Amino acid sequence: MHDYKIPIGPQHPSGDEPSCLRVSLEGNNIIDADLRFGYAHKGIEKLLEGKRIEQGLHIVDHICGICSVAHPSCYVRTVEKILKYEPPERVKYLRTLVSELGRIQSHIFWTGFMLHELGFETMLAYFLRDREHILEVLERITGNRSHFAYHKIRTVRNDILDDDVKFIRSKIKEVEKKIPVYMKTIRTDAVIKARMKDVGVITRIDAERYSLIGPIARASGVKVDVRKDDPYEAYDLVDFELVREWDGDTYARMVVRMREILESIKIVKQVLDNVPKGKVPPSTPVIIEEGMEAGRVEAPRGENFHLIKIKDKKIDRIRIRPPTFNFMSIFTKLLEGREIGDIPVILASLDPCYACMERVIVIKDGNKEVLTEDDFKRKYA
Repeated sequence: MHDYKIPIGPQHPSGDEPSCLRVSLEGNNIIDADLRFGYAHKGIEKLLEGKRIEQGLHIVDHICGICSVAHPSCYVRTVEKILKYEPPERVKYLRTLVSELGRIQSHIFWTGFMLHELGFETMLAYFLRDREHILEVLERITGNRSHFAYHKIRTVRNDILDDDVKFIRSKIKEVEKKIPVYMKTIRTDAVIKARMKDVGVITRIDAERYSLIGPIARASGVKVDVRKDDPYEAYDLVDFELVREWDGDTYARMVVRMREILESIKIVKQVLDNVPKGKVPPSTPVIIEEGMEAGRVEAPRGENFHLIKIKDKKIDRIRIRPPTFNFMSIFTKLLEGREIGDIPVILASLDPCYACMERVIVIKDGNKEVLTEDDFKRKYA
């Protein structure tokens, strides 16, 4: 039996974004893997330095198309913490509405793509059809089908009217009635189970050891969700379940996301029922002499973190740590001992977003140090 190495990527049909995976094989089994990034690095953090607060928000809006609610939401939350500003309840509810719509369309898109990796092209078409309902809602609220640019400092870009509420309810109803049908297929189809059950298993111990977050961690039974742990926007005013599965395999990660779609729909309904009457405040110039804060939100893939330092009314330093950065650390470990045909399934189950992740280049020099929070801020912020 021959041992050999093969490269997968940087450009490969199984991935929309570039990365280079070099796998060492013994026959058809993977014995080692090395993952290389850097092909989508755009220097966003450096680009933001020296920009005014409003200019920075415009750049952050365009970090990623699929996560284009999470990044501005996190940026705005962090800036408002520096300002010590508490937005009105109507603004909180509307931000929550758009955040959950963004989560729904992301999960629907991912599930369709995951089934596409398994050869279910018809299911991909169905999911894209249903995602269109959510994109139509987002377009009506924000004016955009991607890069929604809805969050603004102290307010939101657009208010919603009674006709908009009726439109949102009708579209959400269309999606809600389809999800149980798809869930039945996922839970009963023999091919889906054969390709996904007991593949890419992450135990709860490993999930905690690698500090995994989002649906990846929750599929391994870890109780982690920024919306529950550190409520923001209107998440402390709505009721929803923290969805968890326990098997930790690629199948569990799919089930978690499907169940989260229904929970997000439940949140959207509560927002529409309880949003306070009135108007959102107008947008006003933001002037901050100096300050530094950290903020986080629950993106569709997990915790999104921003650290912003402002000096002389401009961004002096910003650190963006998206969820993909956390869970890609375990990817190569999941491949060991698996067959080469499992690579696309395991990779897709993690739902990596390299456009979000490649913010900074890490140089390994062999040195290690342990820093307190204050030490970290002084040295790196």
